[in-house]
Amino acid sequence: MLRFRSCLALLLAAALTACAASRSPENASVQLYYQQAETSYASPDGVLAAAYMALPEDVTYSEFLNLYFSQPVEPSLRSPFPKGLRCDWTYLEGGVLTVYLSEEYDSLSGLDRSLAAACLTLTLTQFRSVHGVCLETEKSAASGAEPALLREQDFVRQDLGAVNTETAVRLYFSDANGRYLVSTERKNYFQDPAQIPSYVVQQLIDGPAEEGQLAVMPEGTVMRSLTLDEDGICTVDLSSEFYLNRPNTELLERMTVLALVNSLTELSQVQSVRILVEGQAVGLYRQMDLDRELVRDESAIAVVRAGRNETDATIYVRGYDGVRLAAVPVCIRETAQQSLPEALLAALTGFRGVNGLENPVPEGTWVQQVEQESGVCRVDMSAQFLDCAGDETRELMAIRAVTATLASLDEVTFVKISVNGQHTGFQYYSLDHLYRPSASWFSS
Repeated sequence: MLRFRSCLALLLAAALTACAASRSPENASVQLYYQQAETSYASPDGVLAAAYMALPEDVTYSEFLNLYFSQPVEPSLRSPFPKGLRCDWTYLEGGVLTVYLSEEYDSLSGLDRSLAAACLTLTLTQFRSVHGVCLETEKSAASGAEPALLREQDFVRQDLGAVNTETAVRLYFSDANGRYLVSTERKNYFQDPAQIPSYVVQQLIDGPAEEGQLAVMPEGTVMRSLTLDEDGICTVDLSSEFYLNRPNTELLERMTVLALVNSLTELSQVQSVRILVEGQAVGLYRQMDLDRELVRDESAIAVVRAGRNETDATIYVRGYDGVRLAAVPVCIRETAQQSLPEALLAALTGFRGVNGLENPVPEGTWVQQVEQESGVCRVDMSAQFLDCAGDETRELMAIRAVTATLASLDEVTFVKISVNGQHTGFQYYSLDHLYRPSASWFSS
């Protein structure tokens, strides 16, 4: 998910200028812009191409767009839009068409988002009444920011004038407490986009330049090689220092590994990361299994803002070895409608497994009631909590995850769990019991 404008111009290249002159002024048909399926980033033909579509009679803009978002018929083209994307409504005023898109559009970022916006703009501005396009989602509208006005000539102008433009690359380092990743931006000139992944890794090795950020790569680490295959798997081979000087705590290990993974997956061409040391797979780093393909983990990126009543807290999930708990820092907010324990449990039940971590609380479980008094926290869970009943390990890990998560709050010592007000349902462990965390529950 590379965040730069100049590369968009390089990628559009001749495809934009070749197709821009071909219009259907009466709008009996329209050209639908897509990405070319086989065109590389360095291709002189660009990455966009168009296919004609005959317009149904009396079609609305929303209806047209929802037809457009389906996959192109031609095998030489592919859609730049995420699966499930829809147009909820449109509004045309003064030649500007505001398009309100579903939440799937927010999954796009960097170059992918720029290409989708280019295709939408070039397609919609063929209509005689549309001179510009504004793209909105519920998330962007809630931010209060004015949407950018996109016009056909803006993309063409970028195409013609994008020589020797700086590229901005987003990196992640650890915050001062070693609990969350914080972002920073570096700029550089690249003759070939293929150089950018290696630049990202080297910048992480060089370390942060901003106050309040901690280095994440072990001292002495050298990048030996980097390859990126056609499936988006980026394999990074690092020197022995990456392993020998590895972090000495579980949370710092998480920062090291996820800083590398999240920084590389900022690039749209990188989908996952494999880490080698001296050309070999290393298995367990400290607790994390580096033999697996590692994917982006957005939950590691946060800034706790005390002025907004946010709290730095911790949930506990099933760890990398499958039998102990691992800590996951979370930023939560107490509100008039939701107490701190309730917010913390909501973060736990909403956690989705990633990179070897699993949520032992059954999916779909929600918290019905939380009561706290004299160091005892009583929590009543929905019936889905019993989905793990009958499996000894799953019962144990679910109880431990809820108990450890709540007991991470200073005011909680013991936890008692019920389901729909009852303390029955588990076969191996009693719910009619006060649980308290033990050191043996946790990853070392």
